[in-house]
Amino acid sequence: MSSHTWIDCCQEQDDERFSERSTERRQVFEDAAARLDTMIPPSVWAFLQVTDLEIRLISMVLKSERCPATLDNNSAPKRTHPVAFSDNDSSESRSQCSQVPTSKTRTRSGKPSSVSEASVRRDVRIAKRSKERDGNLCVLSRMGAAQACHIYPWCAFGAQSTSRVTNFWKTLRFFGPTDKVDAWRAKIFLDNGTPYGTETVENMITFNATLHNFHCEGAFALRPVRITADKTQLELEFHWLKRQVRDSKVMVDLLELPMSSRDLKESGHGQFFCYLDNGVPTRLVSGQRFTMTTDDPVNKPLPDPGLLELQWHLQRILAMSGAAGWKEDEFDDAGVIES
Repeated sequence: MSSHTWIDCCQEQDDERFSERSTERRQVFEDAAARLDTMIPPSVWAFLQVTDLEIRLISMVLKSERCPATLDNNSAPKRTHPVAFSDNDSSESRSQCSQVPTSKTRTRSGKPSSVSEASVRRDVRIAKRSKERDGNLCVLSRMGAAQACHIYPWCAFGAQSTSRVTNFWKTLRFFGPTDKVDAWRAKIFLDNGTPYGTETVENMITFNATLHNFHCEGAFALRPVRITADKTQLELEFHWLKRQVRDSKVMVDLLELPMSSRDLKESGHGQFFCYLDNGVPTRLVSGQRFTMTTDDPVNKPLPDPGLLELQWHLQRILAMSGAAGWKEDEFDDAGVIES
């Protein structure tokens, strides 16, 4: 028996982890539907399937005059998060992170970047430390040739559209507890007054190329379960996601049920076998748990449970709303950092 003290790191009810609506959430929705019009945009519907429950919040969302302007799907850029982002200039200041002139900024494919002023430079040292932490293996497949991948997507760091990033976080604060959202943001935006993120080992996880692509496309999500008090072990739960086919212009009834991920063995991308903890080839199924470890929680910390929780929510929102997933190459490069 392990001598480690484990701490739960996911506040969500277990009965909703397969995107199956709990009795409590159903009652809140039915109470709202008895008084208000429940036809809402797909992205708003998806947010409400995962947000913390308050009848006050549900009422505010259903009353369109209180709903943030960022929730207008019709103006959303292609292949981005389902919540639209304004192109208005951001009033937030530029960060002091590494910047490169436009004339020298290029993507991995060699194409000149469209960044008008500056681009956030990726830190190869962070990628190297995250791969060392994970034994230079994909955390799921346990295969080599692993890629250091972002938990909070690179395309959302703010290199090309700071106003969109600013509005994204404003939207999160509208739907979720401000203290929790601010804690998530503080893990990425170490200079709290800037829309440009800072790379950290806590925001990195290693996948092989196939699983990295699956994750960017919203095919699966990782649910944080618990972490040891000494932060040397982290238990995660794997979930394939069912992407719902939707027209972003067609309203959705709040009472419509999400598609369950229970017992899913794939997500339209074919089955995938991995080795997980026991070294035996195992077909990935929703609900499968595995453990990440580190021998140096200070210099090579495990992925931050808060950022994993944010990823867990956003991946499901993408799937429920029918969005195309995080396409990092649409913003900068392929999202892969090589040491």
